[in-house]
Amino acid sequence: MTSAPYWPTAEGRLSGRVDLDGREMIMLSSNDYLGLAGDEKVVAGAHHALDAYGAGIGLNPSIALTRVHRELAEELADYLDSESVLLFNSCASANCATLQTLADTSDALIISDEYNHASIVDGCRLARGRTAVYRHDDLESLRGVTADAAEAGRRLIVTDGVFSMEGSVARLDELQPLADSIGAHLVVDESHAVGVVGDSGRGSVELRQSAGSTIRTGTFSKALGAGLGGFLAGPREVVDEVTSRGRFFIFTSPMPASVAGAALAAIRLVRDDLSRLEALRSNVGRFRRGMEETGWELLDGSGPIVPVMLGDDERARRVATSLRERGVFAAAFAFPVVPRGSARIRVQISAAHTGTDIDAAIGAFAEAADLEAHHRS
Repeated sequence: MTSAPYWPTAEGRLSGRVDLDGREMIMLSSNDYLGLAGDEKVVAGAHHALDAYGAGIGLNPSIALTRVHRELAEELADYLDSESVLLFNSCASANCATLQTLADTSDALIISDEYNHASIVDGCRLARGRTAVYRHDDLESLRGVTADAAEAGRRLIVTDGVFSMEGSVARLDELQPLADSIGAHLVVDESHAVGVVGDSGRGSVELRQSAGSTIRTGTFSKALGAGLGGFLAGPREVVDEVTSRGRFFIFTSPMPASVAGAALAAIRLVRDDLSRLEALRSNVGRFRRGMEETGWELLDGSGPIVPVMLGDDERARRVATSLRERGVFAAAFAFPVVPRGSARIRVQISAAHTGTDIDAAIGAFAEAADLEAHHRS
């Protein structure tokens, strides 16, 4: 008998808690930062588009799309203050299409932060141009890499807006002038930033008040709660170039209309109502204060990603197991996902968490700390 690999089975709509394998757990490993995945208006948006267009239109996105796709692209462009938006079935596709297309000559140069997301790394590998990697968030290292950019043709600097394993925000206010000085495009993956970073949640570009024509990629599957889908947003000539030559756009299927309908409803909600963003930030502050009082080492940050640093791979796995035994699901990450010696529990806070959820999670971590102290003694 054959079987699929084992994964915990989730039942019901996602919220601050979820039923996993028949047991209710406080979920601290979800990208649903604003609690929109189960929101009635977002679900209704998906249902309306599903009823109107069915499960899929059976056409490549370069041939035709639905009206709901067009509305989503237009409203997202307005939300991000970008000239143009191109929709993808994932941000991984958007990253690969953008980097492969814009650096498709042997003299092109991509300059990439060493901690960038795997899909950015894959996009760099697929491009014909050369990739130079600089040390994470190290502008001196970046300047050293740009020293030989004068010999390059087209130049790109690419970075995550919010780094998924660190929760830190790229210094775009310094990266953009540096990119301008060498005639490079700045490409920013906003997957973990859109909806939650910046005064109104419009991402790291808003937070850093980055000037210039920043090229942005991102996803609808995290704070916007739509489950999947991605985008490229930026200057019209750049978007047009990827539209006409981006292999990961042309030779694939579009995001389903139902996903576009959910994403459109989510964009309208986060644009018109900041209460979810305020609830998220309150929850993040509450969790950080409680964890610091308990003595855990946290990476600095103010966003929903809160890395709890453990160092040793086995220790991270023990803590994750201890948390699950206490009704809290939080994933451990160890080498090679993170650098050797920097294993961690990546906690992801949501607006859907209640104060009771946050306090219970802190309590579970406190009990795990006691067990770790006993283990070491």
